[in-house]
Amino acid sequence: MGKRIVRCVKAAVVGALAGHAMYWTVTAVRDWANTDSTTDNYGQAIGEAVFQIVMTGLVGMAPMPVLLWAGMRLMQERGNILLMLFGAVTWGFIGGRAAQLKMSCAETEGWMIFFAIACGLLGLTRLPER
Repeated sequence: MGKRIVRCVKAAVVGALAGHAMYWTVTAVRDWANTDSTTDNYGQAIGEAVFQIVMTGLVGMAPMPVLLWAGMRLMQERGNILLMLFGAVTWGFIGGRAAQLKMSCAETEGWMIFFAIACGLLGLTRLPER
């Protein structure tokens, strides 16, 4: 029982660190891609919106499974496939919501705590080794 609790805590810590790192990355990329210039050309505004969505998705969402895997490997834990998959899906919802809405610091931290708890619970799952 003690090993499972330690694994849960490790996964929660990795989830919290990865969540904060990716949140600040998503926010920085969104702010960088967001241009405040007004354009008269409708097509150019659509192109800017598509660019912003693609950049935010690629830079802010795609590295999450790698961060979760690397963090757990640094903590010397194996069998993290479910944490990687479901953590990335959960982050897709939480990270996108937190980046798009300009929430207060307390609301953002609430979502980050939720993500850390979800990662901790996902850390309890472990695929059997071959």
